[in-house]
Amino acid sequence: MKVRKAVIPAAGFGTRMLPITSIVPKELLPVCGRPVIEHVVREAADAGIEEVILVISEGKEAVADYFCPNEKLRAQLIKNGKHDALHQLERIWSMVKITTVYQDQQNGLGHAVLTAKSAVGNEPFAVLFGDSIIQMDECGSFTEHLISTFNKYGRSVVGVQEVEECLVHKCAMFEGVEFDETIYNGKRLIEKPTENETNSNLAFCARYVFKPEIFQFLEQTKPGPNNEIQLTDAMQRLLESDGLLGAKLLGERYDIGDCNGLLLANLSLTEFGCS
Repeated sequence: MKVRKAVIPAAGFGTRMLPITSIVPKELLPVCGRPVIEHVVREAADAGIEEVILVISEGKEAVADYFCPNEKLRAQLIKNGKHDALHQLERIWSMVKITTVYQDQQNGLGHAVLTAKSAVGNEPFAVLFGDSIIQMDECGSFTEHLISTFNKYGRSVVGVQEVEECLVHKCAMFEGVEFDETIYNGKRLIEKPTENETNSNLAFCARYVFKPEIFQFLEQTKPGPNNEIQLTDAMQRLLESDGLLGAKLLGERYDIGDCNGLLLANLSLTEFGCS
């Protein structure tokens, strides 16, 4: 079945970027003149995604509004003869269908994905973090690469990237065996492992493609610390039931959730020329 839909969790408060995120959603912060969320949605659209399901919370409606036609602005641009500017906006407004669902409580990434269950339905789907930009070495869509891997092997797949040893305890880690070039067969997943708990240096990197069975495992996952439902726990159950692949990122991930990541994205993507 074709992967037609993508879920983008964008409900978080962006506390690492306060005070600006007390009023401006981090997904709307600019990278190379365009908000982060546009880069993410464009990656999904370039992968053939037809509908993006934005998971937002109250007060973050502007993230979805960015993709909605503004008729007053359209009329003003036509009146002033600014057709190039209007053309740019119309391309954004028509990229994909945007559906909005609300996550009323901040109960973790797994809960955010589960919130989109009804909108996704019984079909495979992609997940892209709304605050992370992925830049492949060849300027392609990493989500497209994951979808191609999903279609080829018929199993759910997570994007992974190499991280330094000092960062392992901060990440969700993937243990697996490479069986095709940059493709790994998953053996175990660990959320923020303690020292010596894993020898892997492959961390999740904000992009996934799932079979719809992930929802039943999310529903069965008990909340952990801070009442959060961990996506990693449900993925481990999926791995044990049906298998899970890891596809290695040949490129960079820019985490716009902190000031350094935002600055690095603006500097690097401008220089790289793929934005």
